[in-house]
Amino acid sequence: MADLFDNIIACLLDRALGDESIESTVSELCTRLVDGGVPLARVSVGRTVLHPVIGLMDMAWDRETGKVETNALTRDVVRGMTEFNAPFGTMSRGETDRIFADLTDPADVARYPLFADLAEQGITAYFAAGRTYGHRQELFDTYGKSFRGGSVSFATKRFSGFSKTDIEGLERLVAPFCICLRIADDRFVANELMGTYLGRITGQQVLSGHIERGDGQQIDCAILYSDLRGSVDLSQELDTQTYLDTVNAYFDCVATAITEHGGEVLKFIGDGVLAIFPFEDVKRPRPNMCAAALASAQEAFARADHANKARLNNGLPPIQFGIGLHVGTVIYGNVGTARRLDFTATGPAVGLASRCEGMTRTLDTPLLATGAFADLCPTTGTEKGAHSMRGFNDPVELVSYPLA
Repeated sequence: MADLFDNIIACLLDRALGDESIESTVSELCTRLVDGGVPLARVSVGRTVLHPVIGLMDMAWDRETGKVETNALTRDVVRGMTEFNAPFGTMSRGETDRIFADLTDPADVARYPLFADLAEQGITAYFAAGRTYGHRQELFDTYGKSFRGGSVSFATKRFSGFSKTDIEGLERLVAPFCICLRIADDRFVANELMGTYLGRITGQQVLSGHIERGDGQQIDCAILYSDLRGSVDLSQELDTQTYLDTVNAYFDCVATAITEHGGEVLKFIGDGVLAIFPFEDVKRPRPNMCAAALASAQEAFARADHANKARLNNGLPPIQFGIGLHVGTVIYGNVGTARRLDFTATGPAVGLASRCEGMTRTLDTPLLATGAFADLCPTTGTEKGAHSMRGFNDPVELVSYPLA
């Protein structure tokens, strides 16, 4: 007959195959243990993350609150830890794979600063164990024996500590729980990388199964196209690193403003930026998304103005660019070859947004929109008349907007 721990193992494996968050899994694990008679007071979870910014993820469950709190440590913070004198640190270095401590024994309390803190809180016993994900990896250059994996600790306030049956049962849970950790870690990394390289909305499209060539749909959206001014001259005047720093500073100004206003950066095209602000009748109404697109453009120029003050003091050329805004229907989906795909937006509306940006040079105004955009945008601009655009049969009405 299955005991409490057998049933929890089955639950953990089911959740690993499902789509539950790791926070909810930790909460479910702790609730089942407490309901099953295990005298838990505290559970702590730590895992390394294969991520360009985040190094460690910590979670803690406390019986008094019943809540799970999550904390992320950046890679820079982890590198700054000259001494990781904690149970999880000992296990991460491969010195042991399990730690048990009687926190009523002064000799055990003295092993780690954490144990002294826990003893002051009334914790009487502590058990921790962990697992490595695959082979050991040197994720942090300051720790030669770092690893990719997870650890979990259990603590109690019962006067007699954990029983032998408790420890044996908890140890049986470590491997299946670390399977849940690894899957949560992989899911987190996949979401983060998709968002980093494709954008939040587009990344979710790919993860939801839109992965074949031709997968796509027609969507209505506001379109923002931006291009760096004088890029060719800058590439010849500046050394390679300074030029790349300039381009990245420009991208920081424009792309950050777009994402902060609910837009999706689809592509960096050389030194250009293509972004969309999709329309949805309830969540993302057309006037609001056009207003957001315009606000993001104005924010980009404000950011550039701020950056240029520092650049001037450092003898660097200013960041200058133009932005074109348009609305229309785009084909949003996978294009390319069977083995090299790109999830992007294409169609005449995208081309017109690009042509609109090109007119910012001709009309000597850095922020232009088409009449179609202006008709939907709540903010009134200044009419610039109809202009012929390469590739389009009919002249296009253009409207300028102030930069602030």
